[in-house]
Amino acid sequence: MNASDKNLDLNIKTTRGSKQFSFPKQTKVEEVIRQVVSAFGFASGDSFQLVLASNPQEALQPERTLVSYHLTDGTNLILTAIGSGV
Repeated sequence: MNASDKNLDLNIKTTRGSKQFSFPKQTKVEEVIRQVVSAFGFASGDSFQLVLASNPQEALQPERTLVSYHLTDGTNLILTAIGSGV
């Protein structure tokens, strides 16, 4: 097992474009959201969720790890805003 087997390469789309990210497989969804929000310069006070591009109706649970969803390299995810705390 080499180092790349411990990471997942994910394509994450937002309203500000898309980017490829690499995360350790044990990363929690909430941490992925935090890093993507930061990378694209979204307001940190807003609420976001991650959904699979293939199943946009079902949000990934923030407390679960990436590996718990059996995601594979190249999986397409979409970051969506779920409103602000204002």
